Amino acid sequence: MSSDVERATVRNKMQHSSDRPRATGWLTVQSKRIILNTYNYFRRQNERESEMDVLDKTAAATGVSSKTVFRIKKQAAQGLLESPLLRASFSKVLGCLDSFNKEYIRRELLSFYERGEFPTVVSLLPKIKEPPVSFKGSQTSLRQVIKQLGFRYKKVQSGRHLLVERNNIVARRQKYLRIIEENRKCLNPRPEIYLYETWVNQNETVKDGSGEPKLKSDKGARVFILHAGGEAGFVPGTLLMFTSKNRNYHDSVNSECFLSWFHNQLLPNVPPHSLIVMDNASYQSKFQNKAPTASSRISDIITWLTQNNIQHDPCHTKTELLQVVAKYKGRQLYEIDTIAHENDHEVLRLPSYHCHLNPIELIWAQVKSEVKKESSNSNQSLKSVEELSRNAVDRMSKEDWKKCMMHARNVEEEYRKKDRATEHLLEQFVFNLSDTDHESSDGDEV
Repeated sequence: MSSDVERATVRNKMQHSSDRPRATGWLTVQSKRIILNTYNYFRRQNERESEMDVLDKTAAATGVSSKTVFRIKKQAAQGLLESPLLRASFSKVLGCLDSFNKEYIRRELLSFYERGEFPTVVSLLPKIKEPPVSFKGSQTSLRQVIKQLGFRYKKVQSGRHLLVERNNIVARRQKYLRIIEENRKCLNPRPEIYLYETWVNQNETVKDGSGEPKLKSDKGARVFILHAGGEAGFVPGTLLMFTSKNRNYHDSVNSECFLSWFHNQLLPNVPPHSLIVMDNASYQSKFQNKAPTASSRISDIITWLTQNNIQHDPCHTKTELLQVVAKYKGRQLYEIDTIAHENDHEVLRLPSYHCHLNPIELIWAQVKSEVKKESSNSNQSLKSVEELSRNAVDRMSKEDWKKCMMHARNVEEEYRKKDRATEHLLEQFVFNLSDTDHESSDGDEV
């Protein structure tokens, strides 16, 4: 009789707890072990009690269903207790921001410094909700965007948190701007050649009732394009175009493929004594003398130090030798840079997060726009998309390139002014010696 009352009480508790949300499909190993230990505890309390009663008690105590307790018990018996794979989250708001929108947000942030103000999320949000960005997200989404752009909150000695750009990003941008300006001012400037890749989706667009191109689907195969150009337009003989069902460009083009294109198509066709500007994509950044890491054998570390004429003591421990390596990592050479130098060219790499300084980005935007205008339907063959893409590339003129390069130079000059204004304003503050980045607390105005 007492067992019936106890069982009814347990079921009553389970009914009242059914309103609570249960994430039974996402239990971690630790949670499963707690549930299993609870089950074992109830089982030891009364070994004669029925299995169903023990499952019900465990379910009521842990807030999961009896079926979940049974499944965990079965997994433990088979030695299969494990955490589920986490699904990658994707923000629709963040995914809608292209490189041009992010460029605008970065420059808008730096504009605050020009006005003698410090940017905050609260003051920035209304500005980017208007065209051309038309940001649809909240303050929380904007914080994520700002973090992706390389901005952090830093604490000054007064205790205030200021939203500033990371030092390494600013330094790389300023170095890039200095080198490219010095090249233009020298007696014999190198011709600037910019390279970058893009792609066109097979199901790029359809035309709605107004006749305007409208994105139909981001699915299907892609046409990948790699090219280079400058003030004289695209460099003849440097077009690499291919189709692939693999939608990840970096899986379709590896360092060997890029090196072959660079050596066989780009170098023979660019003007002599060129300045080749590119980004830091992994397939473009293969080290010729890659520095050893903590996973390297001590013999390999000593060999690397010896080959690079770096003074060291072979009798030192691995940890000590790695500290020596860290001081000279700057001596690492990119394979592409070495090949270019041997052919009397120089490679200049764009700073991270600044692909908009590359005028070919604007060229690719025009190419995609041309393809969308010419697209007849969403079910066109991949071959026809490739043909449309090739025709759009051929239509890009010298004048188009000159306009895009002029725009990039204007953006460069704008960055120079903003960096000077930022440095002048930050001179008024003393940052903590740790120079540690902080996320703003709830009490700060962000």
